[in-house]
Formats: sequence, C-alpha cells, structure tokens
Amino acid sequence: MRIIFYLLYRVCKRWKRLVMDKTLWRYVDLTPYKLNSKILWHLVRHCIGTNLQTLKVKGLLNSVSKQEFLTPAVLQVIEKRYSSLEKLHLEETNLRSLSYECFPSSLKTLELFQCEIPLTWFRTSQSKNKSLPNLENLNLRNVSSFSDHLFQTICKLSSLKTLCLSGTYRVTDIGIQNAVPYLKGLQHLKLHDCNITNITLHLIGCHLKHLRSLALRNFGSLTDAGLSCLSDVKTLEKLWLNCCFRLSSNCIISVCGNLPFLSYLNLNGILFEGQGLEEIRKSLPNCRITNSVSDVDTMFKL
Repeated sequence: MRIIFYLLYRVCKRWKRLVMDKTLWRYVDLTPYKLNSKILWHLVRHCIGTNLQTLKVKGLLNSVSKQEFLTPAVLQVIEKRYSSLEKLHLEETNLRSLSYECFPSSLKTLELFQCEIPLTWFRTSQSKNKSLPNLENLNLRNVSSFSDHLFQTICKLSSLKTLCLSGTYRVTDIGIQNAVPYLKGLQHLKLHDCNITNITLHLIGCHLKHLRSLALRNFGSLTDAGLSCLSDVKTLEKLWLNCCFRLSSNCIISVCGNLPFLSYLNLNGILFEGQGLEEIRKSLPNCRITNSVSDVDTMFKL
C-alpha cells in the first residue's frame, strides 16, 4: 500500500492532495492486502476519513499466520468514527472471539464470505439488548456454522430486504419455516446449495408476497410441485432456476406465465427435451431467457 501511495505522489501534487483527502475515502476495499491488527488500527485512526460508507477487508483465516486483525477495540473505534458506515464486507475472518453486538449499529449491509462464527453469535445479551436495527441486506457465503437457529435469530433482530445464503448447508426447511414470519418485507432472496426441499417453495409462496427476485441454484430436489407454489408471488421480476434439473418446460410455462412482471428468467444448466426451450421462449415473449447448459458454474447476482 505504501508503494501505491508513493507512485501516486510522484504523478503530480494534485494526485497527492486527492489521495490524502480523507473526505474522498468513502468506499475502501482492502481485500487485496494482508492486514494485521496494527495496520488496520493505523488506517482506521489516521488514514480513513469519517465519511466512510463501505469497508471491505480480508482476514487471515486461511493463511499460515493465525493472528486476527479484527478486535473489539477496532470495532469500537469504527462505531464511534464512522457514523455513515452502511456496508461491511468481511472475508476469511475468524469471528468466534467477537460478539455480534460489537458491530456498528449503522450497518445496512453485512457480507460474510468464508468466515467462522460461533453457534450463538446472533444472540444478544439482555443487559445491552443491542442489534443491527438498520440492517436490510445480509449476504452469507460458505459460512459453515450458520444454522437454522442462527437464521431465525438474525431475522428476528432485523427487517431484511435482501437475503443471500450460499453454501450454508445447515439451513433446512425447518429454518426457513421459523424465519419466514419475520421476512414479510423481503424483496430479494438467493438460496444456493442449502439443504432445502419443495417445502421451502411452499413457504415462499405463502409468506413472501413482496418478493421481486428469487435465485435458486443447485436445488436438485426442486420439482414441478414446488415450482407451482410460486404462482401466487405476483411481484416477481427476476427468477433464477440454475441447475434445477427436475423441472419440466410445461410447468415453467404455466408458472411463469402467471407472473405479470417477470422480465428475466435464468435456466442455465437445465437441458430440456425436444422443443421445450423454444416453447418457453414463445410463451414468454416479454421475458429475457437465458439457458447456457455448458457454463453451469456461472454465478448470478441479485
């Protein structure tokens, strides 16, 4: 990082002034760098201005060094200095020694990728009774300890609009059932490699009436019976059914034809028999449809 600053200094004096202007440090991505607690502490206290809105950092969970950079003291400083911080993105970070209550209450988006959290992480103490009251977007990827209980707890503590669960194999139909009563305002949902069945689609169809986008990937147990439950979610605009191999073209036509606002349908990884795909395209003339069978690993975004 010092080398980058040095090169910028040598370009011109104006670049130097811009780099050192703390008011411009609103979006800070530190994931390409290996940080320890000392470096992060220095950046937070002396380099990053108080206008920070997004912070992305990467831990040392998969490195030889097991020293963690994120401490309660650092989070406390972030809480006090950055009242405008809305998004926190953490990768490969060990959060087992940290309390969920330590995180800034201003957060609207929390992203945890390949992080370790304790089984009771979202449980708040009665003395503090603090949560993330502004949290609207939660994105978890390969957080192996995230379970049904944690799922229900976080949904109770916040009013989520976007929920992305990828590689959270401990989440089951039971967890979805216990959580959906607290997700009435959910607009975007992504479920990737979760341990769920058609029951989850039934729960989505019954409770998530304001859903605008739904992404299902590697949902091998999804059948026509489950997909039919989405017919009542009239607000759906985008639908991903990646690698849901057991769906028939007739069911897709029947369900999607009853979704008046559907503008995008992703059928990547599904091989249809005969003229199945062409029939779907003809039945949904106002909907953009993709079907890449070879590139089944293409990631999708909500």
